[in-house]
Amino acid sequence: MPPQDLPSQAAAAALAPAPGAALAAPGQGARDTRVVPLASGRSIEIAGEGAEERIQIRAAAGQLLVSIRLTDEGPVLSLSGASLEIAAAKTLSLSCDTLRIQAAQDAAVEVGGSLHERVSGSVVREAGRSARTTAREVKVEASPGGVEIRANDDVDIVGERVRLNSEDPPMPLSWEEFRARQALAGRPVQPSALAAGDDAAPGGPDDGAPRAG
Repeated sequence: MPPQDLPSQAAAAALAPAPGAALAAPGQGARDTRVVPLASGRSIEIAGEGAEERIQIRAAAGQLLVSIRLTDEGPVLSLSGASLEIAAAKTLSLSCDTLRIQAAQDAAVEVGGSLHERVSGSVVREAGRSARTTAREVKVEASPGGVEIRANDDVDIVGERVRLNSEDPPMPLSWEEFRARQALAGRPVQPSALAAGDDAAPGGPDDGAPRAG
């Protein structure tokens, strides 16, 4: 017999039922447990109790590492360890009725492309300290309801131009901006505006044309 066949035969012998042992009928609550020791010191435990079977992998010290329970509702997989890594070359999909993620310390989500969230119900975010949103452009829209901002202390709004209840474009700050708007709208620049020079201040909001002060 080749020496390399000895470990596999030993594992098969450990899984084989004992001579004269009879399997209990399902539902009778009988328990049948077999343990297969591994060369690393870990062990595989196979147990059956009633209509449920269980496969467990334990560490050398006895800690439970992997548990697979076969139930009438389907298999239940449990993993325990110092770290868990899941890598997918293309797509990783999770589908369930309820998803719970709990981190005792920090959590980070990094997305190389765009992030799209769709929630059918309500969204509640609570932060124990501070919250910050940073983007090139931020829009907040409520439809058909309203937007409510409430603070115990001051509310500061700082911007180059703060417009309230206004849909008109802001007054141009320079002649270059004014001429660019006129060209975009397809309207010729008035000669008086050209003669005013670049040192004139932009004018009123009636037609968007800068006026000399």
